[in-house]
Amino acid sequence: MLEPARKFGNPLADLVQPMPHSVRNTLMDEPGAIHGIERYWKSGFTDTISDELIDVAVDAASNFSSPLTQIVFFQIHGAATRLPSSETAFGLRGQKWDVNVLSQWTEAGESEHHTAWTRETWGKFEPLISGAAYINHIAGDDKPEKVRASYGENYEKLVALKDKYDPTNMFRLNANIKPKG
Repeated sequence: MLEPARKFGNPLADLVQPMPHSVRNTLMDEPGAIHGIERYWKSGFTDTISDELIDVAVDAASNFSSPLTQIVFFQIHGAATRLPSSETAFGLRGQKWDVNVLSQWTEAGESEHHTAWTRETWGKFEPLISGAAYINHIAGDDKPEKVRASYGENYEKLVALKDKYDPTNMFRLNANIKPKG
């Protein structure tokens, strides 16, 4: 299936292959996990990678704001999708793609430029994907509706737990679930 793409030219990296999560989890360690790297990203889920989504990704990749900037598609499948949604807080357990637009740079004075690029680029991706994301990928400036959508049918159960154990919302520096009370 990938043969035509692999014959097209020499890619910078060809990481499309089956791999254990422990390996996948280290793929962006270098240079992304180096101290001093600034980053800003947006993320969301889609069930399929449409032609239009690919066109947006190719266009965005043609004008990255930094050599460290990335557009990454992670397929969520296998064991992560086999557990019923009601068994964990994370309720979106069906097979899907996690789409990420990640700007990274080394000079703090360039933050506005890179953040603007990510927001503009994400604005082109967002209409093509769902309003939900992997909870750890929700940005501080994402809307509260994205948090709600990202917990799916489990959101109300989590609100009930928040009401019981954190009614003052002390633990709120995260993808916050606000208590009702």
